[in-house]
Amino acid sequence: MLGAEILAFLEACPMAVLVLDTAGRVIFVNAEAGHLLLLENQPAGLDITELMPEWPLLSGVSTAFISDRSGDRRLCRVQVVNWPAGTETVTAAFLEPVDDERPAGYAAREANLRLRYVIEMLPEAVCVFDANDRYVLWNQKYAELYADIAEHLRPGAAFEDILRTSLAGDRMRERVEDKEAWFRARMQKFRQPVSQEEQQLQDGRWLRHDDRRTPDGGAIGMRIDITGLKQREDWLRQLFDANPMPMLLCDGESLAILQANRAAVDFYGFHPATLLSKRACDMHVDGELQAFEKILLHLDGDRDARTIWRQRTLDGSERHVLIYVRQLHEGAERRLLLTVADVSDRILAEAEANRLAHHDILTGLPNRMQFYKALEKALASEDREKVIICCLDLDGFKPVNDTFGHAAGDEVLKNVANRLQMHARGHLVARLGGDEFAILMRGERAEAIDLAERCIDAFEQPFAINGLAIRLGVSIGIAAVDGVDSEALMQEADRALYRAKADGRNTWRMTPLDLPIPKRA
Repeated sequence: MLGAEILAFLEACPMAVLVLDTAGRVIFVNAEAGHLLLLENQPAGLDITELMPEWPLLSGVSTAFISDRSGDRRLCRVQVVNWPAGTETVTAAFLEPVDDERPAGYAAREANLRLRYVIEMLPEAVCVFDANDRYVLWNQKYAELYADIAEHLRPGAAFEDILRTSLAGDRMRERVEDKEAWFRARMQKFRQPVSQEEQQLQDGRWLRHDDRRTPDGGAIGMRIDITGLKQREDWLRQLFDANPMPMLLCDGESLAILQANRAAVDFYGFHPATLLSKRACDMHVDGELQAFEKILLHLDGDRDARTIWRQRTLDGSERHVLIYVRQLHEGAERRLLLTVADVSDRILAEAEANRLAHHDILTGLPNRMQFYKALEKALASEDREKVIICCLDLDGFKPVNDTFGHAAGDEVLKNVANRLQMHARGHLVARLGGDEFAILMRGERAEAIDLAERCIDAFEQPFAINGLAIRLGVSIGIAAVDGVDSEALMQEADRALYRAKADGRNTWRMTPLDLPIPKRA
Protein backbone atom coordinates (compact mmCIF):
# COMPACT_ATOMS: atom_id res chain seq x y z
CA MET A 1 0.00 0.00 0.00
CA LEU A 2 2.85 2.41 0.89
CA GLY A 3 5.79 2.92 -1.44
CA ALA A 4 9.29 1.97 -0.33
CA GLU A 5 10.50 5.59 -0.43
CA ILE A 6 7.61 6.82 1.72
CA LEU A 7 8.13 4.01 4.23
CA ALA A 8 11.83 4.88 4.45
CA PHE A 9 10.98 8.53 5.04
CA LEU A 10 8.41 7.76 7.77
CA GLU A 11 10.75 5.33 9.46
CA ALA A 12 13.51 7.92 9.62
CA CYS A 13 11.15 10.69 10.78
CA PRO A 14 12.21 12.07 14.22
CA MET A 15 8.53 12.43 15.18
CA ALA A 16 6.29 9.55 16.23
CA VAL A 17 4.23 8.45 13.21
CA LEU A 18 1.20 6.15 12.97
CA VAL A 19 -0.28 5.22 9.58
CA LEU A 20 -3.93 4.10 9.49
CA ASP A 21 -6.16 2.51 6.87
CA THR A 22 -9.65 3.76 6.06
CA ALA A 23 -11.13 1.61 8.84
CA GLY A 24 -8.90 3.27 11.46
CA ARG A 25 -6.58 0.29 11.95
CA VAL A 26 -2.87 0.86 12.51
CA ILE A 27 -0.87 -0.47 9.54
CA PHE A 28 2.51 1.16 10.25
CA VAL A 29 4.37 2.36 13.34
CA ASN A 30 7.79 3.99 13.10
CA ALA A 31 10.46 3.47 15.75
CA GLU A 32 9.73 6.79 17.49
CA ALA A 33 6.03 5.92 17.85
CA GLY A 34 6.90 2.43 19.04
CA HIS A 35 9.05 3.94 21.78
CA LEU A 36 6.51 6.62 22.73
CA LEU A 37 3.51 4.28 22.88
CA LEU A 38 5.31 1.07 23.91
CA LEU A 39 4.51 -0.45 20.50
CA GLU A 40 7.91 -1.89 19.68
CA ASN A 41 6.26 -5.05 18.29
CA GLN A 42 4.18 -2.90 15.92
CA PRO A 43 0.90 -4.83 16.32
CA ALA A 44 -0.97 -5.11 12.99
CA GLY A 45 -4.65 -4.23 12.99
CA LEU A 46 -4.65 -2.30 16.32
CA ASP A 47 -7.63 0.10 16.41
CA ILE A 48 -6.52 3.74 16.70
CA THR A 49 -9.20 4.44 19.34
CA GLU A 50 -7.32 2.18 21.73
CA LEU A 51 -4.44 4.66 21.58
CA MET A 52 -6.38 7.86 20.90
CA PRO A 53 -9.93 7.73 22.39
CA GLU A 54 -10.75 11.14 20.88
CA TRP A 55 -10.22 9.86 17.35
CA PRO A 56 -11.12 10.95 14.70
CA LEU A 57 -9.39 14.30 14.75
CA LEU A 58 -9.65 17.07 12.20
CA SER A 59 -6.95 17.51 9.62
CA GLY A 60 -4.21 19.88 10.64
CA VAL A 61 -2.74 20.26 14.13
CA SER A 62 -4.78 19.56 17.25
CA THR A 63 -4.19 18.44 20.84
CA ALA A 64 -5.39 15.10 22.20
CA PHE A 65 -4.65 12.61 24.97
CA ILE A 66 -2.71 9.55 23.85
CA SER A 67 -2.66 6.24 25.77
CA ASP A 68 0.31 3.93 25.51
CA ARG A 69 0.07 0.13 25.84
CA SER A 70 0.58 0.32 29.62
CA GLY A 71 -2.44 2.62 30.00
CA ASP A 72 -0.51 5.81 30.79
CA ARG A 73 -1.94 8.94 29.17
CA ARG A 74 -0.15 12.01 27.99
CA LEU A 75 -1.13 15.09 26.05
CA CYS A 76 0.23 15.31 22.53
CA ARG A 77 0.01 17.60 19.58
CA VAL A 78 -1.28 15.60 16.60
CA GLN A 79 -0.80 16.47 12.91
CA VAL A 80 -3.26 14.50 10.73
CA VAL A 81 -2.49 14.10 7.03
CA ASN A 82 -4.42 12.08 4.39
CA TRP A 83 -3.19 10.97 0.99
CA PRO A 84 -4.18 8.39 -1.64
CA ALA A 85 -2.44 5.02 -1.85
CA GLY A 86 -3.55 3.00 -4.83
CA THR A 87 -7.37 2.83 -4.79
CA GLU A 88 -7.62 3.71 -1.09
CA THR A 89 -6.81 6.60 1.21
CA VAL A 90 -4.41 6.28 4.13
CA THR A 91 -4.03 8.60 7.11
CA ALA A 92 -0.82 9.53 8.90
CA ALA A 93 -0.81 10.91 12.44
CA PHE A 94 2.39 12.74 13.53
CA LEU A 95 2.59 12.82 17.37
CA GLU A 96 4.54 15.23 19.55
CA PRO A 97 4.23 15.37 23.38
CA VAL A 98 3.28 18.87 24.57
CA ASP A 99 6.04 18.82 27.16
CA ASP A 100 8.55 18.77 24.30
CA GLU A 101 10.75 21.84 24.36
CA ARG A 102 10.00 22.70 20.71
CA PRO A 103 7.06 25.09 20.20
CA ALA A 104 3.94 23.73 18.49
CA GLY A 105 4.24 26.14 15.54
CA TYR A 106 7.71 24.88 14.77
CA ALA A 107 6.56 21.26 14.94
CA ALA A 108 3.62 21.99 12.66
CA ARG A 109 5.89 23.67 10.12
CA GLU A 110 8.24 20.72 10.34
CA ALA A 111 5.42 18.27 9.66
CA ASN A 112 4.25 20.40 6.77
CA LEU A 113 7.74 20.35 5.29
CA ARG A 114 7.89 16.60 5.64
CA LEU A 115 4.54 16.24 3.87
CA ARG A 116 5.80 18.50 1.09
CA TYR A 117 8.86 16.28 0.82
CA VAL A 118 6.57 13.26 0.44
CA ILE A 119 4.55 14.74 -2.42
CA GLU A 120 7.70 16.01 -4.12
CA MET A 121 8.93 12.42 -4.27
CA LEU A 122 5.86 11.36 -6.23
CA PRO A 123 6.36 11.08 -10.02
CA GLU A 124 3.00 12.72 -10.80
CA ALA A 125 1.77 16.29 -10.44
CA VAL A 126 -0.04 16.46 -7.06
CA CYS A 127 -2.14 19.13 -5.33
CA VAL A 128 -3.82 19.05 -1.89
CA PHE A 129 -6.99 20.99 -0.97
CA ASP A 130 -8.75 21.64 2.32
CA ALA A 131 -12.44 21.08 3.02
CA ASN A 132 -13.26 24.46 1.43
CA ASP A 133 -11.51 23.51 -1.83
CA ARG A 134 -8.60 25.84 -1.16
CA TYR A 135 -5.03 24.99 -2.09
CA VAL A 136 -2.92 23.63 0.78
CA LEU A 137 0.06 22.06 -0.96
CA TRP A 138 1.27 21.25 -4.47
CA ASN A 139 4.49 19.85 -5.80
CA GLN A 140 6.90 21.29 -8.33
CA LYS A 141 5.60 19.01 -11.08
CA TYR A 142 2.14 20.53 -10.65
CA ALA A 143 3.51 24.08 -10.90
CA GLU A 144 5.51 23.16 -14.03
CA LEU A 145 2.53 21.49 -15.64
CA TYR A 146 0.27 24.49 -15.10
CA ALA A 147 2.79 27.23 -15.80
CA ASP A 148 -0.03 29.58 -16.84
CA ILE A 149 -1.41 29.79 -13.27
CA ALA A 150 1.76 28.97 -11.28
CA GLU A 151 2.23 32.60 -10.23
CA HIS A 152 -1.33 32.67 -8.81
CA LEU A 153 -0.90 29.56 -6.66
CA ARG A 154 -0.71 30.23 -2.92
CA PRO A 155 -2.01 28.43 0.18
CA GLY A 156 -5.63 29.41 0.71
CA ALA A 157 -6.34 30.19 -2.96
CA ALA A 158 -9.70 28.77 -4.07
CA PHE A 159 -9.56 26.09 -6.75
CA GLU A 160 -12.54 27.69 -8.52
CA ASP A 161 -10.78 31.08 -8.72
CA ILE A 162 -7.59 29.52 -10.08
CA LEU A 163 -9.60 27.62 -12.68
CA ARG A 164 -11.36 30.80 -13.84
CA THR A 165 -8.02 32.59 -14.01
CA SER A 166 -6.70 29.86 -16.29
CA LEU A 167 -9.80 30.03 -18.52
CA ALA A 168 -9.54 33.81 -18.79
CA GLY A 169 -5.91 33.70 -19.94
CA ASP A 170 -4.51 32.85 -23.33
CA ARG A 171 -2.01 30.25 -22.06
CA MET A 172 -4.46 27.64 -20.78
CA ARG A 173 -2.90 24.20 -21.06
CA GLU A 174 -6.09 22.22 -21.68
CA ARG A 175 -7.65 22.00 -25.14
CA VAL A 176 -11.17 23.39 -24.61
CA GLU A 177 -13.89 24.31 -27.12
CA ASP A 178 -16.70 25.60 -24.90
CA LYS A 179 -14.97 27.12 -21.86
CA GLU A 180 -18.11 27.69 -19.77
CA ALA A 181 -19.44 24.16 -20.35
CA TRP A 182 -16.00 22.74 -19.61
CA PHE A 183 -15.79 24.76 -16.37
CA ARG A 184 -19.17 23.51 -15.10
CA ALA A 185 -18.31 19.88 -15.90
CA ARG A 186 -14.87 20.20 -14.32
CA MET A 187 -16.22 21.64 -11.05
CA GLN A 188 -18.98 19.02 -10.89
CA LYS A 189 -16.49 16.19 -11.22
CA PHE A 190 -14.05 17.80 -8.78
CA ARG A 191 -16.72 17.81 -6.05
CA GLN A 192 -17.45 14.09 -6.43
CA PRO A 193 -15.92 11.60 -3.92
CA VAL A 194 -13.87 10.06 -6.73
CA SER A 195 -13.58 11.28 -10.31
CA GLN A 196 -11.38 10.46 -13.28
CA GLU A 197 -11.31 11.99 -16.72
CA GLU A 198 -8.93 12.22 -19.65
CA GLN A 199 -7.97 15.64 -20.94
CA GLN A 200 -5.97 16.57 -24.01
CA LEU A 201 -3.56 19.50 -23.78
CA GLN A 202 -2.84 22.17 -26.35
CA ASP A 203 0.51 20.57 -27.19
CA GLY A 204 -1.16 17.23 -28.01
CA ARG A 205 -0.31 15.45 -24.78
CA TRP A 206 -2.95 13.70 -22.69
CA LEU A 207 -3.52 13.91 -18.91
CA ARG A 208 -5.67 11.87 -16.60
CA HIS A 209 -7.28 13.95 -13.86
CA ASP A 210 -7.61 11.76 -10.74
CA ASP A 211 -9.37 13.63 -7.89
CA ARG A 212 -10.35 12.01 -4.59
CA ARG A 213 -12.06 13.43 -1.52
CA THR A 214 -10.43 12.78 1.87
CA PRO A 215 -12.44 11.82 5.00
CA ASP A 216 -12.17 15.38 6.40
CA GLY A 217 -13.77 16.88 3.26
CA GLY A 218 -10.55 17.95 1.60
CA ALA A 219 -9.28 16.65 -1.72
CA ILE A 220 -6.14 15.32 -3.32
CA GLY A 221 -5.64 15.67 -7.06
CA MET A 222 -3.15 13.87 -9.27
CA ARG A 223 -2.37 14.71 -12.88
CA ILE A 224 -0.93 11.72 -14.70
CA ASP A 225 0.62 11.99 -18.17
CA ILE A 226 -1.00 9.24 -20.27
CA THR A 227 0.26 10.42 -23.65
CA GLY A 228 2.21 7.21 -24.23
CA LEU A 229 -0.80 5.12 -23.26
CA LYS A 230 -3.09 7.05 -25.62
CA GLN A 231 -0.58 6.66 -28.45
CA ARG A 232 -0.42 2.91 -27.89
CA GLU A 233 -4.21 2.75 -27.79
CA ASP A 234 -4.38 4.73 -31.03
CA TRP A 235 -1.80 2.50 -32.71
CA LEU A 236 -3.66 -0.61 -31.60
CA ARG A 237 -6.95 0.84 -32.81
CA GLN A 238 -5.41 1.62 -36.19
CA LEU A 239 -3.94 -1.87 -36.41
CA PHE A 240 -7.35 -3.29 -35.52
CA ASP A 241 -9.38 -1.11 -37.90
CA ALA A 242 -6.93 -1.27 -40.81
CA ASN A 243 -6.22 -5.00 -40.58
CA PRO A 244 -7.32 -6.64 -43.85
CA MET A 245 -8.47 -9.75 -41.98
CA PRO A 246 -11.85 -9.68 -40.19
CA MET A 247 -11.35 -9.16 -36.44
CA LEU A 248 -13.87 -9.29 -33.58
CA LEU A 249 -13.35 -8.28 -29.95
CA CYS A 250 -15.74 -10.19 -27.69
CA ASP A 251 -16.65 -10.42 -24.03
CA GLY A 252 -15.13 -13.57 -22.57
CA GLU A 253 -18.24 -14.54 -20.60
CA SER A 254 -21.26 -13.59 -22.73
CA LEU A 255 -19.34 -13.81 -26.05
CA ALA A 256 -21.08 -10.56 -27.07
CA ILE A 257 -19.23 -8.76 -29.88
CA LEU A 258 -17.84 -5.50 -28.46
CA GLN A 259 -15.91 -4.25 -31.48
CA ALA A 260 -15.63 -5.26 -35.13
CA ASN A 261 -13.16 -3.87 -37.65
CA ARG A 262 -14.06 -2.72 -41.14
CA ALA A 263 -12.90 -5.99 -42.71
CA ALA A 264 -15.34 -7.91 -40.47
CA VAL A 265 -18.23 -5.60 -41.41
CA ASP A 266 -17.45 -6.08 -45.11
CA PHE A 267 -16.96 -9.85 -44.77
CA TYR A 268 -20.20 -10.61 -42.92
CA GLY A 269 -22.23 -7.90 -44.69
CA PHE A 270 -24.09 -6.74 -41.57
CA HIS A 271 -24.51 -3.10 -40.57
CA PRO A 272 -21.97 -2.34 -37.78
CA ALA A 273 -24.73 -1.88 -35.19
CA THR A 274 -26.30 -5.20 -36.19
CA LEU A 275 -22.96 -7.00 -35.98
CA LEU A 276 -22.36 -5.55 -32.49
CA SER A 277 -25.72 -6.98 -31.38
CA LYS A 278 -24.56 -10.53 -32.10
CA ARG A 279 -22.35 -13.06 -30.29
CA ALA A 280 -19.09 -14.46 -31.57
CA CYS A 281 -20.68 -17.81 -32.45
CA ASP A 282 -23.88 -16.54 -34.09
CA MET A 283 -22.49 -16.60 -37.65
CA HIS A 284 -21.71 -20.34 -37.45
CA VAL A 285 -24.03 -22.80 -39.17
CA ASP A 286 -26.44 -24.57 -36.84
CA GLY A 287 -24.48 -27.81 -36.63
CA GLU A 288 -21.33 -25.99 -35.45
CA LEU A 289 -22.67 -23.07 -33.36
CA GLN A 290 -22.80 -24.95 -30.05
CA ALA A 291 -19.40 -26.58 -30.57
CA PHE A 292 -17.67 -23.24 -31.21
CA GLU A 293 -19.51 -21.62 -28.29
CA LYS A 294 -18.29 -24.37 -25.95
CA ILE A 295 -14.68 -23.92 -27.07
CA LEU A 296 -14.75 -20.16 -26.42
CA LEU A 297 -16.43 -20.44 -23.01
CA HIS A 298 -13.93 -23.05 -21.77
CA LEU A 299 -10.82 -21.56 -23.34
CA ASP A 300 -7.80 -21.76 -21.00
CA GLY A 301 -5.31 -20.00 -23.26
CA ASP A 302 -4.75 -18.72 -26.79
CA ARG A 303 -6.02 -20.97 -29.58
CA ASP A 304 -4.45 -21.30 -32.99
CA ALA A 305 -6.63 -22.11 -35.96
CA ARG A 306 -6.83 -25.85 -36.55
CA THR A 307 -10.50 -26.42 -37.37
CA ILE A 308 -12.19 -25.22 -40.53
CA TRP A 309 -15.58 -23.80 -39.51
CA ARG A 310 -18.56 -22.95 -41.67
CA GLN A 311 -20.19 -19.54 -41.26
CA ARG A 312 -23.03 -17.74 -43.00
CA THR A 313 -22.96 -14.11 -44.11
CA LEU A 314 -25.90 -11.72 -44.45
CA ASP A 315 -26.68 -12.83 -48.03
CA GLY A 316 -26.91 -16.46 -46.88
CA SER A 317 -23.72 -17.63 -48.55
CA GLU A 318 -21.61 -20.17 -46.68
CA ARG A 319 -17.96 -19.42 -46.01
CA HIS A 320 -15.21 -21.72 -44.74
CA VAL A 321 -13.02 -20.01 -42.14
CA LEU A 322 -10.10 -20.56 -39.78
CA ILE A 323 -10.38 -18.62 -36.50
CA TYR A 324 -7.43 -17.55 -34.34
CA VAL A 325 -8.36 -16.67 -30.73
CA ARG A 326 -6.27 -14.58 -28.34
CA GLN A 327 -7.20 -13.89 -24.71
CA LEU A 328 -6.91 -10.33 -23.41
CA HIS A 329 -7.47 -9.02 -19.90
CA GLU A 330 -8.81 -5.58 -18.95
CA GLY A 331 -8.58 -5.60 -15.19
CA ALA A 332 -10.85 -8.39 -14.01
CA GLU A 333 -12.60 -8.56 -17.39
CA ARG A 334 -11.66 -11.25 -19.92
CA ARG A 335 -11.79 -10.40 -23.60
CA LEU A 336 -11.37 -12.58 -26.68
CA LEU A 337 -9.81 -11.29 -29.91
CA LEU A 338 -10.93 -13.37 -32.89
CA THR A 339 -9.12 -13.14 -36.22
CA VAL A 340 -11.00 -14.77 -39.09
CA ALA A 341 -9.22 -16.19 -42.13
CA ASP A 342 -11.48 -16.91 -45.12
CA VAL A 343 -10.28 -20.16 -46.72
CA SER A 344 -13.36 -20.75 -48.88
CA ASP A 345 -11.43 -20.44 -52.15
CA ARG A 346 -8.85 -22.93 -50.90
CA ILE A 347 -11.54 -25.41 -49.83
CA LEU A 348 -13.32 -25.07 -53.17
CA ALA A 349 -10.04 -25.51 -55.03
CA GLU A 350 -9.21 -28.60 -53.00
CA ALA A 351 -12.68 -29.99 -53.61
CA GLU A 352 -12.36 -29.34 -57.33
CA ALA A 353 -8.90 -30.90 -57.42
CA ASN A 354 -10.27 -33.92 -55.59
CA ARG A 355 -13.19 -34.11 -58.02
CA LEU A 356 -10.89 -33.91 -61.02
CA ALA A 357 -8.67 -36.63 -59.56
CA HIS A 358 -11.65 -38.97 -59.35
CA HIS A 359 -13.75 -37.87 -62.33
CA ASP A 360 -13.41 -37.88 -66.07
CA ILE A 361 -12.75 -34.34 -67.29
CA LEU A 362 -14.73 -34.72 -70.52
CA THR A 363 -17.94 -36.35 -69.31
CA GLY A 364 -17.86 -35.54 -65.58
CA LEU A 365 -18.42 -39.24 -64.78
CA PRO A 366 -16.33 -41.04 -62.13
CA ASN A 367 -13.08 -42.24 -63.67
CA ARG A 368 -11.41 -45.64 -63.55
CA MET A 369 -9.78 -44.91 -60.15
CA GLN A 370 -13.09 -43.89 -58.58
CA PHE A 371 -14.88 -46.85 -60.10
CA TYR A 372 -12.38 -49.32 -58.61
CA LYS A 373 -12.63 -47.62 -55.19
CA ALA A 374 -16.41 -47.90 -55.30
CA LEU A 375 -16.14 -51.55 -56.37
CA GLU A 376 -13.74 -52.39 -53.53
CA LYS A 377 -16.07 -50.73 -51.04
CA ALA A 378 -19.05 -52.64 -52.42
CA LEU A 379 -17.19 -55.97 -52.20
CA ALA A 380 -16.29 -55.21 -48.57
CA SER A 381 -19.95 -54.63 -47.60
CA GLU A 382 -22.36 -57.17 -46.14
CA ASP A 383 -24.38 -57.49 -49.37
CA ARG A 384 -21.32 -58.18 -51.56
CA GLU A 385 -23.09 -61.17 -53.12
CA LYS A 386 -25.44 -58.74 -54.90
CA VAL A 387 -22.62 -56.77 -56.54
CA ILE A 388 -22.80 -56.83 -60.35
CA ILE A 389 -20.78 -54.89 -62.90
CA CYS A 390 -21.48 -54.10 -66.53
CA CYS A 391 -18.64 -53.25 -68.93
CA LEU A 392 -19.80 -51.27 -71.98
CA ASP A 393 -17.95 -50.64 -75.26
CA LEU A 394 -19.35 -48.46 -78.03
CA ASP A 395 -19.93 -50.08 -81.42
CA GLY A 396 -18.94 -47.95 -84.41
CA PHE A 397 -17.31 -45.11 -82.50
CA LYS A 398 -13.91 -45.11 -84.29
CA PRO A 399 -15.39 -44.00 -87.65
CA VAL A 400 -16.94 -41.01 -85.87
CA ASN A 401 -13.50 -39.67 -84.91
CA ASP A 402 -12.05 -40.53 -88.29
CA THR A 403 -14.90 -38.95 -90.25
CA PHE A 404 -16.12 -36.00 -88.17
CA GLY A 405 -13.07 -35.28 -86.04
CA HIS A 406 -12.25 -35.59 -82.35
CA ALA A 407 -14.38 -32.59 -81.36
CA ALA A 408 -17.47 -34.34 -82.70
CA GLY A 409 -16.31 -37.53 -81.03
CA ASP A 410 -16.04 -35.74 -77.70
CA GLU A 411 -19.60 -34.42 -78.05
CA VAL A 412 -20.80 -37.96 -78.77
CA LEU A 413 -19.07 -39.28 -75.64
CA LYS A 414 -20.71 -36.58 -73.50
CA ASN A 415 -24.11 -37.46 -74.93
CA VAL A 416 -23.43 -41.17 -74.31
CA ALA A 417 -22.61 -40.40 -70.68
CA ASN A 418 -25.88 -38.49 -70.23
CA ARG A 419 -27.97 -41.30 -71.75
CA LEU A 420 -26.29 -44.00 -69.68
CA GLN A 421 -26.82 -42.02 -66.45
CA MET A 422 -30.46 -41.48 -67.30
CA HIS A 423 -31.11 -45.18 -67.94
CA ALA A 424 -28.91 -46.45 -65.06
CA ARG A 425 -31.50 -45.10 -62.60
CA GLY A 426 -29.08 -44.15 -59.85
CA HIS A 427 -26.47 -46.87 -60.30
CA LEU A 428 -22.84 -45.73 -60.57
CA VAL A 429 -21.81 -45.01 -64.20
CA ALA A 430 -18.08 -44.49 -64.91
CA ARG A 431 -15.92 -43.82 -67.93
CA LEU A 432 -12.94 -46.17 -67.88
CA GLY A 433 -11.24 -44.53 -70.87
CA GLY A 434 -11.74 -43.99 -74.63
CA ASP A 435 -15.19 -45.33 -75.51
CA GLU A 436 -15.27 -47.78 -72.57
CA PHE A 437 -17.80 -47.31 -69.77
CA ALA A 438 -18.83 -49.35 -66.74
CA ILE A 439 -21.82 -49.57 -64.42
CA LEU A 440 -21.69 -50.77 -60.79
CA MET A 441 -24.94 -52.00 -59.26
CA ARG A 442 -26.36 -54.08 -56.41
CA GLY A 443 -29.20 -56.42 -57.26
CA GLU A 444 -30.22 -59.67 -58.86
CA ARG A 445 -28.99 -60.95 -62.24
CA ALA A 446 -32.42 -60.30 -63.77
CA GLU A 447 -32.12 -56.64 -62.78
CA ALA A 448 -28.69 -56.46 -64.41
CA ILE A 449 -30.10 -57.91 -67.63
CA ASP A 450 -32.93 -55.36 -67.55
CA LEU A 451 -30.36 -52.58 -67.06
CA ALA A 452 -28.28 -53.82 -70.00
CA GLU A 453 -31.28 -53.92 -72.28
CA ARG A 454 -32.29 -50.38 -71.27
CA CYS A 455 -28.80 -49.19 -72.15
CA ILE A 456 -28.90 -50.90 -75.54
CA ASP A 457 -32.33 -49.37 -76.23
CA ALA A 458 -30.88 -45.94 -75.34
CA PHE A 459 -28.76 -46.10 -78.49
CA GLU A 460 -31.70 -46.61 -80.88
CA GLN A 461 -32.04 -42.86 -81.33
CA PRO A 462 -29.12 -41.29 -83.22
CA PHE A 463 -26.92 -38.61 -81.65
CA ALA A 464 -27.44 -35.16 -83.15
CA ILE A 465 -24.00 -33.54 -83.43
CA ASN A 466 -23.52 -30.31 -85.41
CA GLY A 467 -26.65 -31.03 -87.44
CA LEU A 468 -25.58 -34.58 -88.17
CA ALA A 469 -27.36 -37.76 -87.06
CA ILE A 470 -24.70 -40.17 -85.79
CA ARG A 471 -25.74 -43.73 -85.01
CA LEU A 472 -23.90 -46.01 -82.59
CA GLY A 473 -24.44 -49.27 -80.81
CA VAL A 474 -23.14 -50.68 -77.52
CA SER A 475 -21.89 -54.12 -76.46
CA ILE A 476 -22.19 -55.08 -72.79
CA GLY A 477 -20.49 -57.69 -70.65
CA ILE A 478 -22.12 -58.56 -67.30
CA ALA A 479 -20.41 -60.27 -64.36
CA ALA A 480 -21.75 -61.19 -60.93
CA VAL A 481 -19.51 -61.66 -57.85
CA ASP A 482 -19.69 -65.40 -57.31
CA GLY A 483 -16.90 -65.26 -54.70
CA VAL A 484 -14.24 -63.45 -56.79
CA ASP A 485 -12.28 -60.28 -56.07
CA SER A 486 -12.51 -56.99 -57.98
CA GLU A 487 -9.81 -57.78 -60.51
CA ALA A 488 -11.22 -61.22 -61.27
CA LEU A 489 -14.71 -59.71 -61.53
CA MET A 490 -13.51 -57.16 -64.09
CA GLN A 491 -11.84 -59.93 -66.08
CA GLU A 492 -15.12 -61.92 -66.09
CA ALA A 493 -16.98 -58.83 -67.36
CA ASP A 494 -14.36 -58.31 -70.08
CA ARG A 495 -14.74 -61.92 -71.24
CA ALA A 496 -18.49 -61.47 -71.39
CA LEU A 497 -17.99 -58.24 -73.37
CA TYR A 498 -15.76 -60.03 -75.91
CA ARG A 499 -18.46 -62.65 -76.35
CA ALA A 500 -21.04 -59.90 -76.99
CA LYS A 501 -18.74 -58.37 -79.61
CA ALA A 502 -18.15 -61.78 -81.22
CA ASP A 503 -21.86 -62.56 -81.27
CA GLY A 504 -22.77 -59.59 -83.44
CA ARG A 505 -22.36 -56.49 -81.29
CA ASN A 506 -25.12 -54.23 -79.89
CA THR A 507 -26.04 -56.97 -77.42
CA TRP A 508 -25.10 -58.22 -73.95
CA ARG A 509 -23.62 -61.41 -72.52
CA MET A 510 -23.22 -62.59 -68.93
CA THR A 511 -20.82 -64.96 -67.18
CA PRO A 512 -20.66 -67.82 -66.25
CA LEU A 513 -20.72 -69.28 -69.72
CA ASP A 514 -23.44 -71.82 -68.98
CA LEU A 515 -25.95 -69.11 -68.00
CA PRO A 516 -28.82 -69.24 -70.51
CA ILE A 517 -29.05 -66.20 -72.71
CA PRO A 518 -32.64 -65.04 -73.20
CA LYS A 519 -33.57 -63.96 -76.68
CA ARG A 520 -34.41 -60.28 -77.25
CA ALA A 521 -37.75 -59.66 -78.79
